[in-house]
Amino acid sequence: MAGPESARMSKRRFLGLAMVMTAGTAVVACSQATPARPTAAPTAPAKPTVAPTTAPAAATRPAAAPTAAASAAASSGTPIKGGTLNYAEAGDFNDFNPWGFGAVNFEMYDQVFSRLLWKDGKGQANPDLGESWEMASDNHSFTVKLRQNLTWHDGKPVTANDFVTMYGYLKDPVISKYTGAQKIAGLFGPISDVKAVADHTVQFVFDKPVPYITDILDYFFLIRIDDKNDPKFLKTLPIGTGPYKMIQWVPNQFAKFERFANYYASGLPYLDGIMFKRLGQAETLVPNLRSGSLQDVLISSLSDVAPLQADPTYSVVANENSGSIFNLLVNSHKPPFDKKEVRKAFSYSLNREGMVKSAFFGVSKPITSPFYSPSSIAYDEKLLMAHPFDLDKAKSLLSQAGVSNLEIEIHPTPAWPQMKLFCLIWQEDLAKIGVKMTVQEVESAQFYDIGGDGNLKGFYLHPWLNARTTRDPAVFFATQTNYRGNNLNIFGYRNADLEKLVAQGAVEADPAKRQQIYQQANQILVDDCPVIQVATNPRIWASTRTLKDVDIDLNGNLFLARAWLAK
Repeated sequence: MAGPESARMSKRRFLGLAMVMTAGTAVVACSQATPARPTAAPTAPAKPTVAPTTAPAAATRPAAAPTAAASAAASSGTPIKGGTLNYAEAGDFNDFNPWGFGAVNFEMYDQVFSRLLWKDGKGQANPDLGESWEMASDNHSFTVKLRQNLTWHDGKPVTANDFVTMYGYLKDPVISKYTGAQKIAGLFGPISDVKAVADHTVQFVFDKPVPYITDILDYFFLIRIDDKNDPKFLKTLPIGTGPYKMIQWVPNQFAKFERFANYYASGLPYLDGIMFKRLGQAETLVPNLRSGSLQDVLISSLSDVAPLQADPTYSVVANENSGSIFNLLVNSHKPPFDKKEVRKAFSYSLNREGMVKSAFFGVSKPITSPFYSPSSIAYDEKLLMAHPFDLDKAKSLLSQAGVSNLEIEIHPTPAWPQMKLFCLIWQEDLAKIGVKMTVQEVESAQFYDIGGDGNLKGFYLHPWLNARTTRDPAVFFATQTNYRGNNLNIFGYRNADLEKLVAQGAVEADPAKRQQIYQQANQILVDDCPVIQVATNPRIWASTRTLKDVDIDLNGNLFLARAWLAK
């Protein structure tokens, strides 16, 4: 465990530390799930606008393929069929069920499983197993028509009853104990029933309007749990409906996928298969890419990004679709941070742009608002960097609040090296306005203990990450409870006006009114600073330029149905 850092640090020492930390430690850019907080139980996801009454023609995939809207690489000539993609990440599989949202399993979800619809990086709903959908005129049900002749990987036909069976998993006494089922149950809270109104027609029923239903369904992967005691599919390989089927898994080594010949999209996928390798050491990913044994990797060290970007042999994609952000939890229970002037002073004291250049190696984006992406209806450009770096303003706000000679301690974890790096930059700037901050790095267990405690174990601030900021705000506020203004927020922040807006937005059917509601909520969050934003946390892939036409969905996951390898 590292000791407290001194109040001053030379530029040379800082850069040296940055290189050491990022070279040997996984940044876990793949970890888009929010760090677990005991009280932040997942609930409904959602997206900006009311779902289209019928899936618009423009949203239909070309040749029934994924749209190119979120493509990591623009279409590059005529696709070539065949070949095997060698892909790798650090860490081993621990759950093959897409409902589990396991940090090391994201990239297999869209290959093996399908949804009724999927959302691209712009928040657009695209047909998948469902070919069209319609919201009832009273906004109390949502009906989806399935494609014809859909089959599972084992040849069994897909019908509307499969979705009813899945809904039943959420109440099954055995399956409901599985964490993934509990997550989906939270997301499905606003849905009162799922019905098969015809062999190929599924209906979702609500007691109150659910204008963000398409976001909920974007998480509702079609799964089949044949063994209730194996919901993670670790004893028997999973059976899905996606473009690839899983045919082999060797723990700590690889998972192998082959082309599904009966995939509904004619002619797809192009690849014969995918070899999904698991490397034990994150620092071996880039050397394996450079050696030619891999064509695509999920980057674990931000210091690897610039050298790869400078090499014309490789393509580097930093994708922020999932809405993961670095931020600071604030203990609003504890004076003086119960005053918004103090919280705002600390926001103005953050040199976010400088931190992004140094601590985040220019990969992330500086943010003041959690809603940094136009894919969210809460997005407001003027709030994106509403608190520019201004030490004079920060000092003035502290003075107005009667605060002086403040001493604080903050606890980053080596799991995200950029946390410590930006804290060290901040430490020097705070010293200029009379705030002494001690940076004490702690291991993951203690890091989560502090962040999971409503009083932050007695500390004022704690570095953290939240996700789903690109989702419909109804989903964001239901799942990221440290941004709430009621008793769901264990850190003491209360704001009745915010809660009124959150309640209104969740049931308002008119898209324009919903946007206005959530932009007002965004304004409150920026003004009150119950959580202080620092920077975005993109997922970063590096690939050889032979890999073409990769899509990335709104969860920030690769979708390889259209991918192909050039000669």
